[in-house]
Amino acid sequence: MNDQSKETYWSQYVDEFEQKQQRVVGDNILFLMKDELLKEQELGEVLELGCGTGLFTEALQKVAGKVLATDFSEEMVTAAQEKRANLKHVKFEKANALNLEYGDASFDTVFMANLIHVIGNAEKLIQESKRVLKKEGRLIITSFAITEMNFFARMAMGIRYIKTFGKPSDDATREKTTRKSVEKLLISNDFEITKSVLLGNKSKAFYISCIKR
Repeated sequence: MNDQSKETYWSQYVDEFEQKQQRVVGDNILFLMKDELLKEQELGEVLELGCGTGLFTEALQKVAGKVLATDFSEEMVTAAQEKRANLKHVKFEKANALNLEYGDASFDTVFMANLIHVIGNAEKLIQESKRVLKKEGRLIITSFAITEMNFFARMAMGIRYIKTFGKPSDDATREKTTRKSVEKLLISNDFEITKSVLLGNKSKAFYISCIKR
C-alpha cells in the first residue's frame, strides 16, 4: 500500500473513529491501556506517533511536560485539533512515523498506541523512534494483542472489525506483531525493557516500556 492509499484508508473513518474502535475492542481494554499509561511519571517532552483523533493524547498529557501528537492522516490531525482543543501543552501535526523529519535525540519519550500492528514495518518504526530519542529516553508501546486471545474471542473481534471497518489494510495483515516479537525487536535495537505486561480478559493488549541504551 502506497503512502496515499494508507492515508485514504484511515482518513475515511475519521468522523466516528473512536466509537468504531470502542465497538470492536470494547471500552474496558482501552481503559486499562490508558490506566497503565497514567502510572508513568515525568515523561518530559513526548512525541506521540499515530495519535488518531487524540484518544490517548488526553491521558498522555497528564504525565508529560509537552506533547507533540502526530498522525499520518491529515484528517485525523484536524479532528484531533478540534476534539482536543482544550488540552494544554499539546500540539498536533502530520508526520510519517517511518520517516520522521525531527532531528536526532529530540525527545525524552516516544509513545505509540495501536500503531505497531498496522504500520507494516515494525522494525523501521522502532528504529525511527530510537533515532529521535535522547540517550536513556523512553519508548512506550501499547497495542491490541489479538494473538494472545482465545480462539472464540479472536473470531468475535475479527467479525466485529470487518463489520465496522471492512477489510483490513494490507499493512495490517502483512506483519503479525505479538508482545514477544516486539520485545525481540526492542532488544535487538538496544532498548532495555523495564515493563512488559499483558492487559485485559477477553480483549487483550500489551504494554511495553523501555529505555534507549
